[in-house]
Amino acid sequence: MPEARDRATKRKRLKEQRETQILDAAARVFARKGYERATTREIASEAGLSEGTIYNYFDSKRHLLIAMAVRLALDSLQELDSLPPMEDEQAHVTALITNRFELLLSNLDLVRALMPQILVDDDLRQEYMTKVLSPAISYLGEYLKKREVAGAFRKVKADFVARAMIGAVMSFGFLWLQQPSDLDERSRDELVSEMVGLFLDGLRVRPSEQKDRQS
Repeated sequence: MPEARDRATKRKRLKEQRETQILDAAARVFARKGYERATTREIASEAGLSEGTIYNYFDSKRHLLIAMAVRLALDSLQELDSLPPMEDEQAHVTALITNRFELLLSNLDLVRALMPQILVDDDLRQEYMTKVLSPAISYLGEYLKKREVAGAFRKVKADFVARAMIGAVMSFGFLWLQQPSDLDERSRDELVSEMVGLFLDGLRVRPSEQKDRQS
């Protein structure tokens, strides 16, 4: 029945909106007070809801934290399929690194809340590695292998290089978390440009190697 489908769609949309409302509030409270000191009562107040409503959607404060990691993972995967063609290495890698920075900067409260707990919570760290970092590392590793097969990149240990590249992006991201005002939009663009140049200069086949391949 169309009416039943419409009602189900509306309920699903309202549920997603309420979950987003709660997660956004939790991220702000966790970032401000720290995960351990924050309470569900404070999160409910921040969201403009009753504390009981929080438990209608999330079983515990820790469940909220894990849901944040999952949301960050989903956000991190959404734009990977819309990057420029991989044959244009400059544009492709620039877009990929810019995407990682924008993901971080658009989720500052969430990342500030997650990072301290990831260091001490083994299960949460595994969740973050599996759902947030691993997809980006796997995507980049496969890209490096494909460009190597195409003769554009040197033969490297793709998994290691992918981890190093993502790690470099994360390192600068953590600096922004500490002092976000130090890097305005212009300096972010300059940083991305320098990082892309560094990565590609190290990856592209050198003239001497090109001769060896042709001989």
